[in-house]
Amino acid sequence: MKKFLSNINVIKRVFVVAAALAVIALVPLGILPQAAGEAPVLPSCNKPLPEGYAQSVQPNVLLLLDTSGSMMYLSGSDTSTYGDGSKPYKYGDKIYRYFGRDRESSNNNPDGPYNYHPNLVYIDDADLTGISQGYRDAYFAKSDDNRYLYPNDSRMYKLKLVLWEILNDPGLVSGLRMGLATYYQKENDPPKVPDIGIHYQWPPTSSGSAQALSWEGSSSWDRALLRRFFRSTDEPGSIEEITKWVDGIETSGNSELRAHGATPLAESIYGADDEKSDARYFFLMDGAINAWCQQNWLIVLTDGADTEAGDNKSDFYYKLYPKRSLDDHHAQDPVEAVQRLYNANTTESDWPSFYGNKAQPVKTMVIGLINPNASDVSKLKITLKRMADIGYDGKEDGKGDAYFASNVDELMQAFKDIFKQIQSFKSTGNAPLVSPPIEGQEGGVYVPNFVPRIERQWYGHLYKYKLDANGAMSESPEWDAASKLDAISYSARKVFTVNWKGGNWKLDFKESNASTLAPMLGLTQDQASKFIKWALGSDEWDEATTDERYKLGDIYHSSLVEIGPPRGNNSHKLYMQFKEANANRKKLVYVQANDGMLHAFKADTGEEEWAFIPPNVLAEGRMTGMKQDITVSGNTTTVTWLNKAKSNPRYLLDGTMTAEDVLLSDGKYHTVLLGLLGYAGPGLYALDVTDPDNPEFMWAVENAIYKRTGNELLQEKDAFVCYWERKGNTVTRTDKSHDKKVIPDDSDMDYKDLRFTQSTPAIGYVSVPNGTQPNTWVAIMGNGSQMRIEDNFSVASVYVINIENGKLLRVLKVPGMKQIITPTAILWTGSTRLVKYFYVGDDNGIIYEGNLTNSQPSEWKMKDVFSIKSSVGPSYILDCAYIDRNKWLFIITGDYETLMKDNSMNYNSMNDNSGEKVDYMIAANISKKASKQSDLGNLTKGEVANEKGWYMEIPENENTTTPPIYYNGHIFFSTYIKSQDPCSVGMSRIYVLNATTGKGAWTSGAKYVELAGVKVSGIVISEGKVYAGVTKYPQAQTTIPGDLKVGEKAAVIRNGLLAFDVPPEVANWNSAYPSGVMVPSYWRRWIP
Repeated sequence: MKKFLSNINVIKRVFVVAAALAVIALVPLGILPQAAGEAPVLPSCNKPLPEGYAQSVQPNVLLLLDTSGSMMYLSGSDTSTYGDGSKPYKYGDKIYRYFGRDRESSNNNPDGPYNYHPNLVYIDDADLTGISQGYRDAYFAKSDDNRYLYPNDSRMYKLKLVLWEILNDPGLVSGLRMGLATYYQKENDPPKVPDIGIHYQWPPTSSGSAQALSWEGSSSWDRALLRRFFRSTDEPGSIEEITKWVDGIETSGNSELRAHGATPLAESIYGADDEKSDARYFFLMDGAINAWCQQNWLIVLTDGADTEAGDNKSDFYYKLYPKRSLDDHHAQDPVEAVQRLYNANTTESDWPSFYGNKAQPVKTMVIGLINPNASDVSKLKITLKRMADIGYDGKEDGKGDAYFASNVDELMQAFKDIFKQIQSFKSTGNAPLVSPPIEGQEGGVYVPNFVPRIERQWYGHLYKYKLDANGAMSESPEWDAASKLDAISYSARKVFTVNWKGGNWKLDFKESNASTLAPMLGLTQDQASKFIKWALGSDEWDEATTDERYKLGDIYHSSLVEIGPPRGNNSHKLYMQFKEANANRKKLVYVQANDGMLHAFKADTGEEEWAFIPPNVLAEGRMTGMKQDITVSGNTTTVTWLNKAKSNPRYLLDGTMTAEDVLLSDGKYHTVLLGLLGYAGPGLYALDVTDPDNPEFMWAVENAIYKRTGNELLQEKDAFVCYWERKGNTVTRTDKSHDKKVIPDDSDMDYKDLRFTQSTPAIGYVSVPNGTQPNTWVAIMGNGSQMRIEDNFSVASVYVINIENGKLLRVLKVPGMKQIITPTAILWTGSTRLVKYFYVGDDNGIIYEGNLTNSQPSEWKMKDVFSIKSSVGPSYILDCAYIDRNKWLFIITGDYETLMKDNSMNYNSMNDNSGEKVDYMIAANISKKASKQSDLGNLTKGEVANEKGWYMEIPENENTTTPPIYYNGHIFFSTYIKSQDPCSVGMSRIYVLNATTGKGAWTSGAKYVELAGVKVSGIVISEGKVYAGVTKYPQAQTTIPGDLKVGEKAAVIRNGLLAFDVPPEVANWNSAYPSGVMVPSYWRRWIP
């Protein structure tokens, strides 16, 4: 398997620019000279696999399929169709016809669901050549437009149809190592007519001519045949290697499964005459099992009993094989074969071991594609049920059961249920969004979820769970936005972007606008047309078996925002009017995804209302880079279009979002959504979503400072600040050089220090006039991460941005300050959003307080208020709160996502005395003049908290994965400890500490509880319940600690969500004063 680089190495080495020249046509495999005066480059970079996902061990899944002659029969009887409904095979000057005949009319509607294999619907005229009109009408059904249809009634046709659909459903088969086996057949080249057995015949009658086969079975071959060895389904071409066996097309380079031979069921599982030709041996082959914890699954599909010795071998098995015994390698019947296969990890000396542990057993799942009217069907069902029961855990204890199917729908459901059971995890990259029940109405929990893929676009999910009026969460999701999106045609989607080339600003992102979009994308019109359709979900590069591909991109570092009727408690008269006017506003959930779109989903149904592509995602090839490789040599840029399914997974919209109701210069309140690009680049944008049916673009900013390769800065004279602004119905774009004559230090466009936007903004208002209004609403944020790109020095700024137009009221700097990555923490008082003081931290371990109390921005100040010893400082982990009228800062140091500039510091800070790498959890009461870490009590050394606060060491190799969340006088956060054993993966610790004393709040005063095999990626607390977004790895067993409960029941993990009650100490906490922390109307902070 391909070895993946660390996050930062990928960014440094493959931070390839996907930009094409905005003024030059882009051609596949073309050589483009670099033109003078080209538009500023907006780079984007490939996404590496998440660490835990890359470390995880994919389950092995072996399909063992029935290829016996009876697979040509009808599902509901033992009547042969004399074929399998596939295309003829032309070998030299011979044509072998495998059509069979159509015997049932109930499934002959080509438009009916799952009636026809997509490759086997209408018979080509060329394939009808040589077949008389009488034969055509006798053996083939016709569509309403008088086209002949492939016979679709055989068991083999139905199996191929179902497998084709299942294997091309990424939600079912991605993230697996899959192999394919069948009952044994020998290959014939040239094809020959088998000597015995049930034949393919043409014409398809008992008196027809037997057709030659490339694959021939026999009743004397008691074994299986491995058609394809285990290989990850995420690797390009892997799925195609299996689907070619069931695509209905046979050529010299494309084999096809044929129905011929017996049913050696037991011997194919365990006990073949040739001991290297059964499932046991296939799992023992070199490279099959790669870790002791790797799950191993065998899926057996059979259409009947074992024909080699009868279904009841225990009665007369010794008559056939008198020298065999129970200790022999051969199993006596299919039930015993499954039992022996399961027990092989304890009974077989050659079963693999890793780190002193035997590999996991092989679990067997069973599907019976059987004739329900057969005379001995009851006996067969008992056998298959016993096989499945023992195959589940090695015991006949009723925990496992077989699946039975006699039609396509039942067979489809059987495979889906099995693969859903095998797919025991998805990777989640963010915390959930909790919409608590209000005034007796239902609430909801929204859980983002994604599946990484190699050299392909990642698959995103967004689940919604219901919260009833009492806060109880539904056990299964109400909807998945990805499924809703895939249910509609790409052409029916409402996706828009910004037109800055003239005309109305709002431009539908669709093929009919390709001529306008092409220059903004940096493509020719033909290329733009193809790319637009692909981005919307059309399968332009043969990724899927249907005309459309998976549509929702991964939701990795993005946050979620739910906006409905305004809920703020602002008593301002204008706000009350705004609140009343929007009391019935529809509720939408907004989320950014790395498909480059801000998606607006209906909160009640999960359907996509609309999607928006910001201009700094659309422009200069950032978005088209998903389907391009770009290399630069001297002044020549080479652009290579990627073929078929392969594409570049990019960071496109990967940052936080913040939303708030703000008063603008027109004297009206508006709901404004502020989105950051995050890992995608130094950019941000604003959208007015007051009217969810008519969102309005406001402005966007991008600091274009990187060369095409992305690993170094442009010279200052070549760098630009790009600014898009809407006025009325038009949008203009202005590119300003970094030259100080163009952008002086006091310019309202002084974004020259802006880097990757990973500092979460806070929105409030300051006492600065805005038009006729006495106050101006602003967003406050740090300049973000330099991502260790080769800047010559660290740059640091804090921006106070006019939310209405994106222009800067002030850029705050302090000498010696390093890059600012932390979220902006504000201590709110009362019900207003007036910003007086805010807090940020730099990567030098200094916490700064900004003072915005003056009505003149030139008088705003920023000073350091707290220092952390020998630390790289907090990255995205900073919070604050009023506790008993005191100002408290909560800080966790470290750099888990390698956002800091200083490589020498790696992830952790250095302990002053031991030289070990140490991070800290710090609680500082700055109202009591706490100014440095040594002022506080060191809990790790047995000291107690003092009035100035406390701190504790976080052990080496334990990295914090969530910010500190303040709730009811306590701090919640999580850490992750990585294991070198891929099977152990690692474990998470969930800390709950008293905010002022640092004492543990779990049972018996414990500071944390541990969850093995799980990584907590975000925490949200609402109404006494904790909602944690988690990644659960299939190779590790997870035991939920007893402290994690919902009422009296143990907590469980579902679709990347772990929900549990806060500890009793937290629930019962009382303070002499209210906390003073006001929850914003919509805003939810970013959790990486």
